Amino acid sequence: MEMKKILGLSERLIALIEKAQTEANTIVSKAQKEAEESLAEVKAEAEKKRLRAQRRTGLEEFLVDAEADAKKEAKKVTKDYENRVKEIKGTSDEKLKEAVDHVLKEVVPQ
Repeated sequence: MEMKKILGLSERLIALIEKAQTEANTIVSKAQKEAEESLAEVKAEAEKKRLRAQRRTGLEEFLVDAEADAKKEAKKVTKDYENRVKEIKGTSDEKLKEAVDHVLKEVVPQ
């Protein structure tokens, strides 16, 4: 009988060990799944932050280039307007001189 008790205890111990291993495997699997999900979330958030930072950098570079282009265009337009102003002033001076000459010819006999 002693042997039967030992065998019975041995079988119960084996069953308990198997049950404990099964529970441990379940706990480990659940922990791994949670860790993988958490890691995936962290990676996704890091990728979003990286993309936002990259876009911000790209936007800043774009703004610098656009500002430089705008300054060049402004200088060109300013120069064009200055030339037109000179032409207009020159034209009015010419017209004034023509008018004065015409009046002088009409008023003052030669």
